[in-house]
Amino acid sequence: MTTLDALNQYEAGRSLWQDAFARLKKNKLAMAGLIILVSMIILAIFTPLIVPYSYEAQNLELGATPPSAAHWLGTDTFGRDQLTRILYGSRISLMVGLIATAVALCIGVLWGTIAGFIGGKVDAWMMRFVDVLYALPFAIFIILLTVVFGRSLLLLFLAIGAVEWLTMARIVRGQVMALSKQEFIEASVAMGLNRWQIITRHLIPNTLGPVIVYTTLTIPNVILLESFLSFLGLGIQPPQSSWGSLISSGVETMEEYPWLLIYPALTLSLTLFALNFLGDGLRDAFDPRASKD
Repeated sequence: MTTLDALNQYEAGRSLWQDAFARLKKNKLAMAGLIILVSMIILAIFTPLIVPYSYEAQNLELGATPPSAAHWLGTDTFGRDQLTRILYGSRISLMVGLIATAVALCIGVLWGTIAGFIGGKVDAWMMRFVDVLYALPFAIFIILLTVVFGRSLLLLFLAIGAVEWLTMARIVRGQVMALSKQEFIEASVAMGLNRWQIITRHLIPNTLGPVIVYTTLTIPNVILLESFLSFLGLGIQPPQSSWGSLISSGVETMEEYPWLLIYPALTLSLTLFALNFLGDGLRDAFDPRASKD
């Protein structure tokens, strides 16, 4: 690189996103987590084209068999291919994690932004409402929703998302309160922008860094919560399966057929590790105190 090229690169500089991505690429654990997560999503999307069996196909004569050339991860007590059911289960578990987190993201970001920017009594009432919801046992709340309204997959998405937004709202509120004191917000007010324009054009975009980090840490919590509900029999119902329901079935027969518990549990653990490594890497990448290269 010539001196002129270096000078041009220095003058151009790098944006926050470019700088964060450059630091993220240097974090090997975070990149490994990203690769694993993307691979799991690709496998989940193309599962019907990959697996040779239907997730509903039963072979009662075959029954539960250990891993073999025909069934790489064995079969369950109904003779169903375990690899097929794990891959189909990944579609449910990842869908719950992503959609429920998106619901929590929309509610939490909007709630926290409005409370932090308007302030005063509005902020006090909105955050006291959050405090009250924090005091409720959320697992019991979701269980009650599924019992009263039925075990709908859509309801499961909405119910989990509706109780996972509280911490997001607090994080965004803190960021917005700090941003509200910045000069560019005062300039926006002086230019005549209304509150909604300031919130959507300036405040929300400038909170995306912490929001993205917390989102990657929320998805594992949502997947675990769905697994817990499926373990209790209140989540995904047969013949559909999720990692939680597969683990629940595996626990019942783990002494006789340990592979029915080991492989779904390993898949869930690997995905959760990948999400947490990626979340930690994003947190470090968006840290404004990190040194620039």
